[in-house]
Amino acid sequence: MIQLAQVQYLWIIAVIPLLLVVYGLYRRYGKRMLRRFGDPELLKMLMPSVSRRRGWIKISLFCAGLFFFALGLSRPRTGARVKEIKREGVEIIIALDVSNSMLAQDYTPNRLERAKLAVSRLADNLGRDRIGLIVFAGDAFVQLPVTTDYVSAKLFLNTINTGSVPRQGTALGNAILTGIRSFSLDTPGSRALILITDGENHEDDAVAAAGKAANQGIQVHCIGIGSEFGKPIPLADGGLLQDEEGNTVVTKLDEKTLMEVARAGGGIYVRADNSDFGLQGIVDSIRQMDQQEFQAVVYEDFNEQYMYLFGIAFFFFFLETLIGERKGRRFKSLDIFTKTAMVFVLFSALSITASAQADKKDVRAGNRSFRKGNLEKALLDYHRAVSRDSTSLKARYNLANTMHLSGDDQQASSTMATVPDSLNIPEKKADAWHNLGNFQLSAKQYAESIEAYKKSLRIRPGDMETKTNLAYAQKMLKDQQEKQDQQQQDQDQDKKDQDQNQDRQQQDQNQDKQDQNRDQQQQDQNQVTPPKISPQAAQQMLEAVLQKERETQEKVNKEKARAAVPVRSGKNW
Repeated sequence: MIQLAQVQYLWIIAVIPLLLVVYGLYRRYGKRMLRRFGDPELLKMLMPSVSRRRGWIKISLFCAGLFFFALGLSRPRTGARVKEIKREGVEIIIALDVSNSMLAQDYTPNRLERAKLAVSRLADNLGRDRIGLIVFAGDAFVQLPVTTDYVSAKLFLNTINTGSVPRQGTALGNAILTGIRSFSLDTPGSRALILITDGENHEDDAVAAAGKAANQGIQVHCIGIGSEFGKPIPLADGGLLQDEEGNTVVTKLDEKTLMEVARAGGGIYVRADNSDFGLQGIVDSIRQMDQQEFQAVVYEDFNEQYMYLFGIAFFFFFLETLIGERKGRRFKSLDIFTKTAMVFVLFSALSITASAQADKKDVRAGNRSFRKGNLEKALLDYHRAVSRDSTSLKARYNLANTMHLSGDDQQASSTMATVPDSLNIPEKKADAWHNLGNFQLSAKQYAESIEAYKKSLRIRPGDMETKTNLAYAQKMLKDQQEKQDQQQQDQDQDKKDQDQNQDRQQQDQNQDKQDQNRDQQQQDQNQVTPPKISPQAAQQMLEAVLQKERETQEKVNKEKARAAVPVRSGKNW
């Protein structure tokens, strides 16, 4: 089925009959003027090079070219639909360190920007796999849930900076645990977590967390970014980051820790450099895992046909320039270059204009479909607008809202996530945060929805609907945490009961053994008389016991003194 994307350009076709009529009247007027000079037959003999037919041929060729040019501007196309397909691939979550140490400039321009560039290039090369993003420093947050929307992944990357996580540090273990919770449940055995970090000054047991991930079938790979000699951390004011004692902080790559994490997680460790970051090599290794089949919604774009029509139009325009007004003057005194250039310039200008308006046209078409209740058609139009201009906030905003109404809250939240920060109008920004909170609430991402509602209320404090949704999200989060705590308590109680049963059995065994020992001792007492000890020997034994007690006390005092030495607080980079 052929569709016209910009039907407004068809009005040009209506001009063609008018041009023919005007040209016919012009030729008739010319004949009338010639009759004033003399007999037409005599004038014909005096002007043998004049052709009556050539003028009509030229105008006909021009009108034919104009006809096909108008059809090309209307952009006929075929295809276009959104459909679900089955794909085989793996799930890859990239956990990116955004601590202040990632601002060190031992990479160009710095560690963080170099890592973002590598992830962006990776997204360009993915075709079958799902990808997710986690940012971490002292805490870890899901930046993008696992998705096949690589355009969204690149947009999320652009928003990542050292301020994405409020608390500084490098909590590798927390990042790994967050990654474990972020994978979908329908892809067991085809999941991998990639840590991109300098690994310095970890605050938790990252090795144990990696082991937990490996037990659940998740490979943990590490990419170390940084140098062994270290680099200072630049500040926004031009200075260098200093510690509590006033010393300049020099951040170094902790390869030992990252190697241990990768080993415990069943993955590999790669040290990044400026020329080869190492990310693609890890992904190639991941693809050796079992491929899992999953459902994916893909957008099939239209097959544009306008370029063929423009080619036909250009052919007719070119023929028109080759035909002269007079007989025998086909190629003489013709400025073919100038005419061709004018046609080409006109063609290019209109094509650029049509392309620039295409995404806006698609957004308007999506809005019409949305108002009519045709959500599938609206999704199609908004998808097309985003594919043409990924920076179109209106297209992404409307696409996310339509996804939400279609029941795809996961994709809706990932599509909307970057929109609020890019809006300049406070009311629009508040609406965007409110809607994002709704999407995350429907997707049971309660903590994320609470944060979105709070950001909306900071802009619009009196919005009762947002306050109500915030209270509901807080209640749902509390219920979720209580449910998790109850499950944990049940597990702990079961373990406690097992331990008590084991302790009871051990006590019974010990009691039986004590009874046996008591009987044996009673028999020995009845048979053996204890030896007598001299006063001198008793005194020596007493002094030995006292000496042993003094040595023990000295050891205890030394341990207490050692424990009293103050411990430095954690890092802020």
